[in-house]
Amino acid sequence: MKTNSLADTAYLLLRERMVSGELMPGTLLSENELAEEFQMSRTPVRHAIARLESEGYIVALKNRGVLVKEVSVIEFLDLNEQIQSMLFYCFQAMKDEKRDINVNLESLSAHVELQRVAEQNNDYASYIEHHFLFMREILASLGNGVMLSTFDSFKDKLCMYAIVRFKLTPHIKHYSAIGINRETLKALSNQDYDSAQEVVLSLTRLSRERILTTGHF
Repeated sequence: MKTNSLADTAYLLLRERMVSGELMPGTLLSENELAEEFQMSRTPVRHAIARLESEGYIVALKNRGVLVKEVSVIEFLDLNEQIQSMLFYCFQAMKDEKRDINVNLESLSAHVELQRVAEQNNDYASYIEHHFLFMREILASLGNGVMLSTFDSFKDKLCMYAIVRFKLTPHIKHYSAIGINRETLKALSNQDYDSAQEVVLSLTRLSRERILTTGHF
């Protein structure tokens, strides 16, 4: 039990550092150094590494250590498209008068406001976190636990991709997601679910166009 608890601790610490960009892709990690830093034996660290490798965050290199993996452009686009398809379905379900689906507009508005504050403070990590929490709030309104669990399983990878790109491309304009969320919030406030779906489709299109043009999201 203690080993599992320590493994969970090591896993969460490492995952947070990778998602936040503290450990950038290409960083080589050592089991021994991590065990010493976390003040635990190598066994829980090894378990944490195995778990992160199964999730695609790192890759173990024989006799060299552990390498932090990059979230590829293709993987980002695929995951982003998955979110858009779920949101599109969610808005479609909201059109059905027989289904009682109530999205928390106040909470959505709060996420948009926190994005605005984060942009003002140039806190991109907070900005992108609230961007995806905005989407999660919408999906949660559907009451579909499997869909929400699916979203949660890859949200951090999207955050990691965005934060890493932000750090690597300071010359490119970022903070564009808030406009999409504002349009979505406006559509939902007016119960205009067709417009909400159009916003979702435009985001998928804009994401692909931006990557093709600049190589970055």
